[in-house]
Amino acid sequence: MYDNNNDKGKYGNFPDPFAHYSKKTSKSYGIKYAQAIEKQWGQSDDERSLFRRRLKDFETNRDYANGTQDTSIYKQILNSLDPNSGDGTLLNLDWSPVPIVPKFVKIVVNNILSKKPYPNVKALDPLSQSEKDEERAKKMFEVKNREMLRELSQQGVDIGTDINSIPETTEEAEIFMDTNIKTAAEIAAQVGTNITLEWNDFDQRVYRRAVNDLVTCGMGVVKRNNDPNYGIQEEYIDPAYFFHSYTEDPTFSDLIYAGHIKKISISELKRIAGDELTEDEYEKIAQGVKNKYQNRADKLSYKYYDETLDRTTYGYDEFIVEIMDFEFLSTDDMMFEEKDSKFGNTNFYYKGFEYTPPKESVYDRKPMNMNIQTVYGGSYIIGTGCMFGYGQKSNVPKNAHDLTKARLSYSVVATNLRRMMPKSLVGSVIGFADQLQLSHLKLQQSIAKAKPDGLIVDIEGLENVQLGKGGELQPLDIQDIYEQTGVFYYRSKNPEGGFQNPPIRSLDNSIRNINELIGIYNHNLRLIRDTTGINEVMDGTSPKGEQLVGVRQQAIAAGNNAIYDITNAAVYLYSRVCEDVVKCLQILPTKSVLFKAYERAIGKSNMEVLSSFGDLPMYNFGVKVQTEMDDTEKAYLEQNIQVALAQKEIDLEDAMAVRQLKDVDQAERLLIIRRKKRMRMQQQMAQQNSQMQAQMNQQTAQASSQGKMQEIQMQSQAKIAEIQADAQAKAQLLQLEYQLKGQIEGAKTQATMGMKKQDMQFREDLEDKKEKAKDDRVKKQAVEQSKMISQRQGKRGELTDEGQNLLDMLTQ
Repeated sequence: MYDNNNDKGKYGNFPDPFAHYSKKTSKSYGIKYAQAIEKQWGQSDDERSLFRRRLKDFETNRDYANGTQDTSIYKQILNSLDPNSGDGTLLNLDWSPVPIVPKFVKIVVNNILSKKPYPNVKALDPLSQSEKDEERAKKMFEVKNREMLRELSQQGVDIGTDINSIPETTEEAEIFMDTNIKTAAEIAAQVGTNITLEWNDFDQRVYRRAVNDLVTCGMGVVKRNNDPNYGIQEEYIDPAYFFHSYTEDPTFSDLIYAGHIKKISISELKRIAGDELTEDEYEKIAQGVKNKYQNRADKLSYKYYDETLDRTTYGYDEFIVEIMDFEFLSTDDMMFEEKDSKFGNTNFYYKGFEYTPPKESVYDRKPMNMNIQTVYGGSYIIGTGCMFGYGQKSNVPKNAHDLTKARLSYSVVATNLRRMMPKSLVGSVIGFADQLQLSHLKLQQSIAKAKPDGLIVDIEGLENVQLGKGGELQPLDIQDIYEQTGVFYYRSKNPEGGFQNPPIRSLDNSIRNINELIGIYNHNLRLIRDTTGINEVMDGTSPKGEQLVGVRQQAIAAGNNAIYDITNAAVYLYSRVCEDVVKCLQILPTKSVLFKAYERAIGKSNMEVLSSFGDLPMYNFGVKVQTEMDDTEKAYLEQNIQVALAQKEIDLEDAMAVRQLKDVDQAERLLIIRRKKRMRMQQQMAQQNSQMQAQMNQQTAQASSQGKMQEIQMQSQAKIAEIQADAQAKAQLLQLEYQLKGQIEGAKTQATMGMKKQDMQFREDLEDKKEKAKDDRVKKQAVEQSKMISQRQGKRGELTDEGQNLLDMLTQ
């Protein structure tokens, strides 16, 4: 595999990995390594090369994932005149691909992105564990002595914590410690990681594209760039242009070298490479790429001086070149010196990678070496033999507790890997998608060739037809009458006298093989579903009311299991990126601009976190990527919350605390604990109410007994008072009766005397009235008689009014 004789120019093999540091850092070593990679992967225009095969496979998958695949294969199949070179121009069909595959790709990608992963940084070293144990012991002490701390707080004693934030039970404390207990270093690493991802817009700019690549190409790649002055940058890498050493591990954890190819202009190359390359080398590069990538060879001789920019501009500055950014792992000896001092002490001093002990020294010196992994890399211009930016990589993040190990800056993961070719979800359904597209085109072709319903007309039966008006009707005239009126005339007998059938019959035309084609279409669609595991419930084609809730949840769970390899690969990629970020934070120089930027970004309010930033290299961190609850889990949890609220098993504050948790398991645990706590409180309240009711009943009974005694006393006193009052009343009644009897007797005597006087007076008045009435009656009679005599004789007139009035009085 390796070729140690570099002078022969045989660049097919990799250079010696055990070469000395001075030789590895030379540009010739880097060029030989790059050319070995180029030969192993081949050129992009070589159909037999691994690079070309993977590129072609990925591009095909992306075409199908976007619904823009090449339709020439369908045109060749459906073209019967020239199947090898037919372009389908004679077929009036819509060749646009049916967007079934893009729909399934979006479903899987959105399903993964909707869970919103976030990093949870935890320190794994013994120092952090001891700090956490102390914090746990403190929290458990607070839980067990909560009431005592409350009393002290009420008395004005500063207990160092908010009494309301202390959990009431040990179970609740366990959940609190799982989510909230973090050391200062963990908080610093957590905040730094979140800020770095936010600054890079990682979720939208990088992670979304990487997840789409996992579904489409079966591989996702992210590159980390670590510079103390420019920051920690996470860059999306197209897996189609990514290359690496041989591996069968889908996590790519055993890579020796890796890199990617990008296309830039020579003017951009000059900006990046700077003075590392001369103008003659740039012209040599242009000569190597002329007539490639649409580079026009006639521009090589073009040159003019730009007064605005104060520099010479060359025509080949617009040429496009392919740059191979690569890096590889190697092993070097880090040198130390063991030296005795004048005081007899033995010290160790770091001497770098190149060290030669002095021949003459006053004190004893002994060189010591430690084998460590280092990373070398650079940028190679493909096909030209030129390189820039090569050397040993600095600021390489390492595990604080294992400095001998290093890792490349690429975070790579594949769903599966076979002979260096990943297999994706889209690649597994391309054959079925082609068959589905063909059946769709066949349906269009059958519909285009379908004929309307017609008639079978026997011309001989329509000849010599007469309507009795003279002349004969022609067959076309009879057809016009039939079309306009529906009345059909024909001769039932032929010229020989025999009977004949009606000469016009209907001709039913239907679309040929339409049911078979629809069946083929549905069959291939079902095969796509079976291959991907995405059922009708996940893609929303099943009506909402068609299935029960439990059946739908089982279908969704089955679909999630089918795409678990993609989901797990996406989570692993996210985790690797976060681990790299944390390790980069650990090696930030405290005096660098970036370190100050992180301090300002975190803010002065978190001074404890800021002070721990400088201590990050002491700790060993692990990153666990957690995902938020999906819609199904949220709906299920919310249903449980509503049921608990309806049954008054939790209160509103408990529901708000449960909803704030992002992890469904922790939320369910907290809901169970709060329900138990609430039920326990309700039982205690019921017990207290029972005791209070018993006391109230006892007090009521005592009050009732006392009331009855008081009532008896009151009744006795009332009876005595009643008897005394009765006796007094009887005595007073007798006295009143005696007085009344005397008054009555006196009244009777007076009444008797008065009545006698009134009776005598009445009699006298009555006699007077009788006498007076008798006199008046006699006068009246005399007047009447005189009136009657005078009137009879006519000698006298009528009586006066006085006499009339007197007569009236007498007659009353």
